[in-house]
Amino acid sequence: MEWDTVRFEREEQVGYVILDRPASLNAVNDQLILDLESACQAIQREADLRIVVVKGEGRAFCSGMDLTAAAHRPPTPEALTAAWLPWMRALHILEELPQLTIASVHGPCLGAGFELTLACDFRIAATTAFFSSPQVLYGSPADAGPTYRLPQLIGLAKALEIVILGERFNAAQAERWGLLTRVAEPETLAEETKKLADRCLQVGAKAATAAKFLLRDAAAMDFATLTEAIDRARSDSLATGELDESMQVYRERRKPRV
Repeated sequence: MEWDTVRFEREEQVGYVILDRPASLNAVNDQLILDLESACQAIQREADLRIVVVKGEGRAFCSGMDLTAAAHRPPTPEALTAAWLPWMRALHILEELPQLTIASVHGPCLGAGFELTLACDFRIAATTAFFSSPQVLYGSPADAGPTYRLPQLIGLAKALEIVILGERFNAAQAERWGLLTRVAEPETLAEETKKLADRCLQVGAKAATAAKFLLRDAAAMDFATLTEAIDRARSDSLATGELDESMQVYRERRKPRV
């Protein structure tokens, strides 16, 4: 799997999607959007891949949308839709991946980069990372759906502050607000990301996939729909043998794998 602005690397059951425009601090242009969408579509077909880590090459995770390209677009609804809809689609595919996803963040994580992290299940950042959602400062609402899941993560009041005021905040603040799973020193970010990926590998694969979608979508379901979704998820887990294997460990009084 090869693309112009994104690299994919794999270590057994863990895949790495690496934004690869270091000269522009991995700013998101049209080609990167297409490459990210294509990469996520390819990952959907990797049945034995369990974890996907998203990170950036060079000095930044992602500095946001490429403003040089954006400045030359005509300010019409049609032009804006043509530019941003593919980004929405790419992030939606990332959100819907059956694998557990981890954003590993260092340096700037701004605008589109912040949207990208919110499309992942977990976020880990270096102490030197910093974040913002500055689109409103430019006269536009945030462009991608994951931003509007922010209240689910940290509550409406803090989400309003981040999205509307557009102020930068650091990794310590992000962790305190509940946005980050972990914070690491820059020199240990890769190691701590691997530890988190390894921890994710220890849980039941089907059960984890089901749980992430149920946790995200349950609030929008009525009781009957939620009950049916849980029944389907339980049946899928039973079919894999994961639950029976765990119960066998319990019956034999062996230590569980986690």
